[in-house]
Amino acid sequence: MTHSSRNFPYTLFDTIRNLSAIAPFLLASAGGQVQAINAHHPAGPSTSVETVSIASEQSKIHMILKELQQRGTTLHNFQAHLVVQVHHLRTDEKDMNIGHIWYQQSKGKTRFDIRFDMLVVDGAIAKRHADHDIVFDGHWLIDRNGSAKIFRKIEIAPPGKQFNPLRLGQGPIPIPIGQKPSDVEKEFHIQLLKSKKMPPHTVGLKLIPRDKSTFTFVEVDFWINTRIWLPVEIIRTDPDGTPTTAKLSKIVVNRTMRHDFHLSPPGSGWTVVVKHYQYR
Repeated sequence: MTHSSRNFPYTLFDTIRNLSAIAPFLLASAGGQVQAINAHHPAGPSTSVETVSIASEQSKIHMILKELQQRGTTLHNFQAHLVVQVHHLRTDEKDMNIGHIWYQQSKGKTRFDIRFDMLVVDGAIAKRHADHDIVFDGHWLIDRNGSAKIFRKIEIAPPGKQFNPLRLGQGPIPIPIGQKPSDVEKEFHIQLLKSKKMPPHTVGLKLIPRDKSTFTFVEVDFWINTRIWLPVEIIRTDPDGTPTTAKLSKIVVNRTMRHDFHLSPPGSGWTVVVKHYQYR
């Protein structure tokens, strides 16, 4: 996989998409198709009306980014049901990984655990217990694939340094939470999204990288619940057109969480890869 130096070693989306290369039955799932609808401009030659419409859209975008920035100061933890879907366009396979995510931020340290325990290939359950975890303990990223018996442990940051796994283009969950609107706008062209299929209290943003060589995707759509200001659906489109969708549901925010963000080293018979942080 090719990534720029600013990117996370591999994102959640890359991991899911490439599971089929690790084990034939480990496939990810069919992405939801959401159409981006540009803000409506009334017909007619009036430049002033168009200017007002564009300004209104930009104002809404900035408001959403400000709310997401503020959410970064109040989000201590969340857990949710997670479904990641990939539509393999070349073969037209539509597959699904189903599991759960736990996220925690405490004293400047961020941790998460993403566990998949069910696989669905073109609508049929392929394996009930996928035995696949992606864990970040605040310093190390661990990708444990029990079905393929592969254990990868990667040191993300040098000792003593903090890493934000939610930062766009770096973490496995690309969410613009806790980031300055100006930083997001500097990296991306941003559009409002609209869809009649989305529930009330949901807003959408499409982010398109200004520098296409920097990121491993050509665009990413966020559908955000404005009651909790967390994404409920993320749709990433790769350069080859492959859509990958992550859907979060049954989200529980800032409740007491007793979760062990730790994975023990595997026993015999495993392929183990450990990579320490590489200074540039």
